[in-house]
Amino acid sequence: MRIPRQAVALPSFVLAVAVFAAGVPLRTQAQSPPVVAAPPVLAPPRFPPPKPATLSPLADTITNFLVFAPVGTEWFTAVVRNKKLLLDVGRVDTEVRRDSARAGAYREAVEGRSTVPLGSIIRVRGPWGAEDATASAVEVWNGRIALRLTGTPALDSLVRASPTLVVSAQRVAAASPALADSCDRGAPLAPEMAARLLVIRDSVEKALRAGAPPADHRLRRAISAAKSTQVQGCFGGARRVALMVSLRAGDNEWTRERIVLVDTLGRPASVRVNDFRFRSHDLLAAFDADGDGIDDFVTRATTKGAGGTSILTLDFKARRANRLSTGFVWEEM
Repeated sequence: MRIPRQAVALPSFVLAVAVFAAGVPLRTQAQSPPVVAAPPVLAPPRFPPPKPATLSPLADTITNFLVFAPVGTEWFTAVVRNKKLLLDVGRVDTEVRRDSARAGAYREAVEGRSTVPLGSIIRVRGPWGAEDATASAVEVWNGRIALRLTGTPALDSLVRASPTLVVSAQRVAAASPALADSCDRGAPLAPEMAARLLVIRDSVEKALRAGAPPADHRLRRAISAAKSTQVQGCFGGARRVALMVSLRAGDNEWTRERIVLVDTLGRPASVRVNDFRFRSHDLLAAFDADGDGIDDFVTRATTKGAGGTSILTLDFKARRANRLSTGFVWEEM
């Protein structure tokens, strides 16, 4: 039987050899050029670094021991110390108050290298409201690089009368009008609310203890009694009291804590703390720190061998209190 020619199929490699022997170039599939992604366009920093200034030899030496906040940092913590409102902008790792020469060189170094230059406009927010201040002078406090903030006569009077005042400080590009805060945080708690808070505190402590204990037996035996602090404020809706309950072991080597917001009817709502640098917090005050109309928290934050003043902003939708800024950190050497 004769097989038709069109029914004979040759292997592809046989055809390729035949074409190559005949001198016919092989047809290759056209390949598209590789796609190269365009580099991302980075927006210029809102607050660019200052132009470097020429320093004296002693001031240039002191700059090796200065650590400033990153360029472009917007949020800071300011506290009252010695009747001055001080803005924490970094750390100094050498003694600069030994004599007048080193003190003057320190001021020169900070003025020439600080990422927050003198004259910057700082929007400060506290329990009274919000207003603008100006970074006017260089200070040092307990190993921290600080800038003295000067504001209106009303703010300066408040600073002199409030030795423990803590405020949030936002660096802004332009001044804006002052705003007053209408939240009443000083009203006494009703006896029924005080009793309700005790019940909620005990319930939160039981829930914290029901979780997994620390793996280290030393820490498991060292868990102390629950510590609680509370503040009053306007935390959205009818929520008027914030209660912090925490368990701690060792030198804050192991902690477990929770914030509970309680409304006027005594109904609690739990909030987690999101501050990875510090493990435990004590509530000190409440005010609107970021200008969103809801009160936030001023805390004394601690971890193993260190501590500081931390401001946490309330995100009730996410049920979290996130760190806004930290200042005047201390460390055990």
